[in-house]
Amino acid sequence: MKNHLLRAIGAAVLAGLVLAAPAGARAQGRDEVRQALFAGSYDKAIGLALDALKADPGNAEIQFLLARAYGYSGRWDEAEALLTELLSRYPADADMLVFKARMMCWRKDLEGAERTFRRALEVQPRSADALAGLADLASWRGESDAALVYARRALDLDANHAGALFRIGSVLLWQGDYGRARGYLARAAELEPQNKDFARALAAAVPVYARRTEVWLSGRNEHWSDGRSDYADLGISALFSVLHDRARMVVNAEKLWRGEVSDARFSLQAYPQLWKGAYACLDLAAAPGADAVPGSSGHLEIYQSFLKRYEVSLGAGRIKAAGTEGVTVLDASAAAYLGPWYPNLRVQWSDAGTGTEFSWMAGVRRFLADASYLWASVGRGTRTFEAGSVEEILAGPAWFFEAGFDIYVFRDIKLRGLVSRRSQSGGPSSTTLALVTGYRF
Repeated sequence: MKNHLLRAIGAAVLAGLVLAAPAGARAQGRDEVRQALFAGSYDKAIGLALDALKADPGNAEIQFLLARAYGYSGRWDEAEALLTELLSRYPADADMLVFKARMMCWRKDLEGAERTFRRALEVQPRSADALAGLADLASWRGESDAALVYARRALDLDANHAGALFRIGSVLLWQGDYGRARGYLARAAELEPQNKDFARALAAAVPVYARRTEVWLSGRNEHWSDGRSDYADLGISALFSVLHDRARMVVNAEKLWRGEVSDARFSLQAYPQLWKGAYACLDLAAAPGADAVPGSSGHLEIYQSFLKRYEVSLGAGRIKAAGTEGVTVLDASAAAYLGPWYPNLRVQWSDAGTGTEFSWMAGVRRFLADASYLWASVGRGTRTFEAGSVEEILAGPAWFFEAGFDIYVFRDIKLRGLVSRRSQSGGPSSTTLALVTGYRF
């Protein structure tokens, strides 16, 4: 009797091992497919899934992973065929419905995608993926408030939903709330480091990286207290991206009147993205044969963000003007993205060969929506790169005050205006008015 019992137990254990082996192999194969899919190795995921299905042709989980790999790799017809077959067997599977809706988005069938996302919510009311999908649709339609509502509902269900974090960050970025936008986008990029869209959006979450071409016309008038003729500038500029949005460039052509003298000046500003969280500002200008304004100048400054909200910079430049030995400039700045507010401080050391002059400027910028903002600043020192004439480069320190706006009206018409006041102790003062208008394409 004892021997029979032992043989029965041994047979049961052996049967369990035989049954467990293919189950373990199936689990291992499924996990390998999922890992390849998460890593973005879609061809590898397809190969692993097809191999796993040879041993277990009816495994719905691996079939769904295969459908996703087909879809992400651009093989949409194969993905849809497999997904249709799966949904015929599991019509109330929320994950499959969400992926079907995503594929409709890729096909530009936004109405069908919305119906399918809502169907997924009917069968699974706590589907964060479906809510994030509705947030995307609302954002693409320009319904930013609805997009934020859906995305925040998704985060209530899953605080680490990368898609919902990305969508909130993208909407806030569009609204000009760069501080909070960087926080959401940085978290999304941390959760999915392989997602290039997330990394690209985080790198672009600074005001200079609006990604549309613009053309501007600008005018400036400066009135002096010492009776000299007003200074006047008239210019045209174009802003555009190069290197697949890795850099922004501004080209300018200006005519500048200083009393009875007029000069032409040409300049180029480039804002290339560098390493993670860093970009540069390169400013080159030339005024061939100039009599009143600097004949040439060059300035390079590197900006680095840290802790998601803060930014510092270091820069250096050189100005060459008729009647001077040239001016060397070193500068630094610190700023913070605090929601819609952008407080900043800039310091500068300039050396014209007769001694070093220290200047400072403190300001605040208030972002509105769609990259529009207001600003004001105050400071004391010399104007160097912003000088209206050669004489001002060598002039003594003065107090400065400036306020202005940079807004978009009717979506694509740019208006920028400023008023500034310069007051030198024992010397002349001036008041400047400037206006820029333009269009973005």
